[in-house]
Amino acid sequence: MTSLHRVLVIEDHHAFRRLICELLQQRSDVQIVGEAANGVDALRQAAALRPDVVLLDIGLPGLSGIEVAARLRVMVPDAKVIFVTIESSYEVMEEAFNTGAHGYVYKPRAQRDVLPVLDAVIRGGRFVSGGLERIARGDGLASHRHHVLFYSSDAVLVDGFSRFIAGALAAGNAVIACVSEERDQSLQRELRASHADVALAIRQERYVRVNIGDVIAKVMVNGRPDTTRFLNACEELLADVARRLTGQHAKIMACGECSSTVWAHGNLEAAIQLEHLWDEIGKTRQMDIMCAYPLTARDESVSAVRGLCAEHTTVEIR
Repeated sequence: MTSLHRVLVIEDHHAFRRLICELLQQRSDVQIVGEAANGVDALRQAAALRPDVVLLDIGLPGLSGIEVAARLRVMVPDAKVIFVTIESSYEVMEEAFNTGAHGYVYKPRAQRDVLPVLDAVIRGGRFVSGGLERIARGDGLASHRHHVLFYSSDAVLVDGFSRFIAGALAAGNAVIACVSEERDQSLQRELRASHADVALAIRQERYVRVNIGDVIAKVMVNGRPDTTRFLNACEELLADVARRLTGQHAKIMACGECSSTVWAHGNLEAAIQLEHLWDEIGKTRQMDIMCAYPLTARDESVSAVRGLCAEHTTVEIR
């Protein structure tokens, strides 16, 4: 039997609180145990209800969401705290995570990100929408999802990629996976275990693996991605896959470790440039993309990591 996750929603704007609750009600494993419109009532309800997950705004009347989160950390230390806020600056986001928060959702992305962030924190991860400084630097809301997972183990990576691929295939979409042969074998085992018909998808050419080494050799010149080569290679591959799609609204999605392989070889700037080019492809084609980097990648220079995250629309740490 699926266990229920007991959720407390804290938001002072009634209409937006209704939106959040309606999104949560799409999940059969979620029970909304309380709603609050200010910080004082939020703490009172949290003490009485002992929720598993708390969603809260930062700009609350009375006590701010940051103050509420700090007190919740003492009152209900096992509760997962997710901020849902209009605040988009890196400094505010960092302050929120310093209170022990597990997720940070930018309000204009709430309809797209509330359920993914909930899923991420339930599995023990952290999640950020907006790609850290992406919105703060003035970017408009993306028409696509460019997600990056910082993974703590190969098992976490395989789980993340297989969920992404299984969801795409179930929706009738195609997936291009830029992974090694060994990683591909692990993904196929995981997909079969989750009852995804990966063999059929391969026959239909809706699951297409491309070799990381081949991609890097094709698009890199003197240690940097060549924009023309990259765009030509992508357009050729995407056009080839698109010809095989039969559904009227079928999309092409992509996941892989191409940029992270470049990053792992110490070429951080080139990896960020590759991510930027993938993001441009995603914008043009309204295409969802998932990338993955080992958690140790976050030990590199702060500016490089922030630049990397800013090329993505969502960031997950697990």
